Amino acid sequence: MTLCAHIGFEEVSERELFLVDAPRPEDVPSVFSLQSKHFVCLLAWDSQNITTSTILALASRICAAGCAYICCWGQGCERVHDIFDEADLKVRPNGPWIMSTWHNDEPLSEAIWFSLFNAYPDDAYFDQCRAVVGISIGAPEWAAEIRSAFSAPGNFSASVLASEADDA
Repeated sequence: MTLCAHIGFEEVSERELFLVDAPRPEDVPSVFSLQSKHFVCLLAWDSQNITTSTILALASRICAAGCAYICCWGQGCERVHDIFDEADLKVRPNGPWIMSTWHNDEPLSEAIWFSLFNAYPDDAYFDQCRAVVGISIGAPEWAAEIRSAFSAPGNFSASVLASEADDA
């Protein structure tokens, strides 16, 4: 089983930052050892050729572990997003629901930035959402990028915002 490693802390949101670098979806843990009951999840995954049942099994595990907001990135992320919504509706048909976004036309850095600084869950989860868990499946280079951002979120944010200013 792949571990959920503590990487850093984001001061503005007061969230602990964690990383799961999993070779396969089956290697993502069912339980995350967090001090927070709920968490924001950034899922970086090329799920294009993955079966719906595999995605649904992963979504169900992550929802049950306490996910309050899921940010999906990578090939097939719109489909993953929709399946997460389906899994959440099965668990909580009357809400409160997990917020979800997909980031298919953005670089990973922008999806990371969004998960750190813009992903805020439903009010029902807000007070107990004090962690961000970045999950990279099958791509150690994506895990390295998440690890770098999570280890120094202030520097990472400044770099992303400066890059966007240069592009404007």
